[in-house]
Amino acid sequence: MKMTTDIKQLISVIQDIKSGNQFHKYIDFIRFPFYRNVEVDTQINFDFPLTVFIGQNGCGKSSCLHAMYGAPMNYTPYSFWFDTKVDPITYYDEQRKRHSFWYSYKDQQGNIKEVIKARIKRNNDPNYWETSRPLVWAGMVSRQTRDTPIEKEVVYLDFRAELSAFDKYFYFGNTRNLSSRNKQEFIRRKSASLNNLLSGKKATIKTKAGPVNKPIRHISEEELEWISFILGKKYDSGEYLEHKLYRNNGYSVVFRTSFGNYSEAFAGSGEVATVRLVLKILDAVAYSLILLDEPEVSLHPGAQSRLKLFLLEQIKLKKHQIIITSHSPSIVNGLPKEAIKVFFQKPSNGRFLINENLSPEEAFYHIEYPNENRKNIIVEDILGQRVVEGVLSKMGAATKSLFNVKYNPGGESVIKKEFATVFCREENSNDYIFFDGDQKPNNPHQDWRSFPATDLTIRYLQDEIKRQTNEEIKFSVDGGVTGSNAHQQVLLLKQYLDYFLSNVHYLPRNTPEEIIWDSEKAELQIRLSLSDRTEADRSINKINSLISYKKKYSILSQILYGESNAESISAVHKLFLRYWLEEANQDYKSVCKSLQLVVDRN
Repeated sequence: MKMTTDIKQLISVIQDIKSGNQFHKYIDFIRFPFYRNVEVDTQINFDFPLTVFIGQNGCGKSSCLHAMYGAPMNYTPYSFWFDTKVDPITYYDEQRKRHSFWYSYKDQQGNIKEVIKARIKRNNDPNYWETSRPLVWAGMVSRQTRDTPIEKEVVYLDFRAELSAFDKYFYFGNTRNLSSRNKQEFIRRKSASLNNLLSGKKATIKTKAGPVNKPIRHISEEELEWISFILGKKYDSGEYLEHKLYRNNGYSVVFRTSFGNYSEAFAGSGEVATVRLVLKILDAVAYSLILLDEPEVSLHPGAQSRLKLFLLEQIKLKKHQIIITSHSPSIVNGLPKEAIKVFFQKPSNGRFLINENLSPEEAFYHIEYPNENRKNIIVEDILGQRVVEGVLSKMGAATKSLFNVKYNPGGESVIKKEFATVFCREENSNDYIFFDGDQKPNNPHQDWRSFPATDLTIRYLQDEIKRQTNEEIKFSVDGGVTGSNAHQQVLLLKQYLDYFLSNVHYLPRNTPEEIIWDSEKAELQIRLSLSDRTEADRSINKINSLISYKKKYSILSQILYGESNAESISAVHKLFLRYWLEEANQDYKSVCKSLQLVVDRN
């Protein structure tokens, strides 16, 4: 088994393969004109071959997975969803639109195909699904003929129901019409037959109804390596057997390790489920559609992370399209935004919406997973803090939940000399600085890696830092017989430049006061406050003539509130900030862009 545990590298390789159009028989998107409780005309795009549906319980994740199961030829959602007297399936609106979904894929010649499947009553069966004619009202491109459904093998595993034969009978079986006094006695009686099969003494056990088992499967070297990798535990060998010795179809597993041998009766449920998953996925033909409902069940976080690497590796090797439902941060962490689909309920009508292109941290917000690793943003003053927090609020609660925004009363010099010199020592620091625009250097921050090797001296690096910060930045380093440690000094200076390159941003305009200032709004407020037109004109001209925006707010505060103290000026700031956020001008978009860069940075 050869693979990389570098998830970024794996993802990059898969993205290159996809951009090279090597994923054949690939569903590009699915759309729901009307389907179960999903919001009308919701669309899910599959821009990355591993897709994770994440959201709170009961938000439609499994329902959409069932639709994906029913998408290819010879498959139907009826396997999972049908009406009963208790839960009847109804039509949508007065036009009685049927439950349906449609999807798009490209054939081998690169032609776009659109296929709609609808629930249509046939021969008194209300749960029949068939390919329908193209429907323009559903958003499909008008065509005269029906496109053929995609031909694709489907592997579906629901890990809430993946139980071994032993567990299935022990927890849910019964002893009706049996001579056994209890379940334990019945299992003991059957264990002799099971042992004969697992040990190879017998190949098949037959009854009047036919064979009770399929051929035993000796778990291969490759399969054992993957099982060992995912579970973080070395397995020397194992057997897998599907049978119905315990009155129902099920499977048994025997493990052999250096510490002993044991069956699924003594194995953890996560071990048994992992065997089932690995065998099913390694058996799948290339370009399969693999659907996994909560595969993290019974797996610890480390195993969940390694399971994700296994799935990515199989996508790379066999070009599978894999879709997962999950609540697990370990599954979602490290995946590109294109892979994450967040399901949530629409408050106005109770139907379910899907948000796309959210970061893993934003996705966690929707499942109420506590974010203990927030990003910190340091700004120069309280108004800068309000500006950044205001933009974050408009970007959405999920994005805002990723941040703590703080201001430093000491100003930009303290931030550069004391804060940044500490922050830069941590690799991939979660501490960011948003300076006012007047601190922005004339030339962009430079990457020291682009400098000639002969320039990477203490003096040159110090000069470069001063050019960027307008400050003399000093580091305390270890001393020695010959004086300060030059190597350590160079390393810290490089780290400081790296930090400014990746973690330092600048607000638009020179100051936050200038960012939110609006002359037209100021004039309107003055004319509403001063009934004397001449006095109002004089005040407007005076404010417009001022260069200092702090003075503008001070005078406007005096006009509006009759005083010019910190409290009244703050009230004016809040008023203008609200105007600015509503307008969402270019300065707003600039702050938004900087914040999004921080969100996107892993």
